[in-house]
Amino acid sequence: MIEIFQQFNGWSALDVSLLAVIIYQILLLIRGTKAAQILIGVLLVVGLYVLSNVFPLSTVNWMMNKFYGSFIIILIIIFQNDIRYVLSSMGKRNIFVDQDTSDSMLIIDEIARAASSLAAKRIGALIVLERGILLRRYIDAGVQLDARVSKEILMAIFHRSSPIHDGAVILQRGRIAAAGCFLPLTSDEKVDANLGTRHRAALGISEESDALVIIVSEEGASMALVDNGKIVRKPDAKALREALARHLISDEEAGAMGRNLSAQLKKYYSQIFGRGDK
Repeated sequence: MIEIFQQFNGWSALDVSLLAVIIYQILLLIRGTKAAQILIGVLLVVGLYVLSNVFPLSTVNWMMNKFYGSFIIILIIIFQNDIRYVLSSMGKRNIFVDQDTSDSMLIIDEIARAASSLAAKRIGALIVLERGILLRRYIDAGVQLDARVSKEILMAIFHRSSPIHDGAVILQRGRIAAAGCFLPLTSDEKVDANLGTRHRAALGISEESDALVIIVSEEGASMALVDNGKIVRKPDAKALREALARHLISDEEAGAMGRNLSAQLKKYYSQIFGRGDK
């Protein structure tokens, strides 16, 4: 230990500091992405390798030594999309702005009313609500909007005459981040063959991330909520509104708001719009 401190000098401090900064920046870039989850699995594999060297786990050590030679190549293959995105994002400034969450229920209500109206008019729609895992790559590929969430804007986006009505709308931090976004289709071979592209895209993005997805089917004039690769039908705006509140608001806040949801909305409409819930 004393020898290590004797060899430590200014250049060593700079060396360690640069490495720490690089690791920190990499962690910031992958934070909130699926790569962060995969990284945990990679660290477990590395930990197993270390244990096989410390303890007499000869079989595990032999297997890990065979695996170690191609470890870097495997990492590049696994993280190829994230590496490409991280490299293209270097030097860009993160302009995410925290939003006030006091109007969360009003935003949820706007989404539910828009979905209900679209279903009644038999207009298809795909609305993605970002949660923990960031959807930056899909937002960047769409039409940038950064607009407030309202029934009217969502109706205009998905109107059949709109040039971006076929793509998905992605909501980020309580605002419409982008529209006309194309999502990955599910790779699950067990998916019902009768499901169309819109449903398959909703399943695909929910399998790749923790996003909530609202599907409005023009054929069935129905609504559904997709979470973690599962489709749950919602018969009306009230059911969709309550499901979104449960998923997007903390348990304590959802409980308090859920008990007074009808009264809050009626009061809101009577004061602002002078009309009841639709």
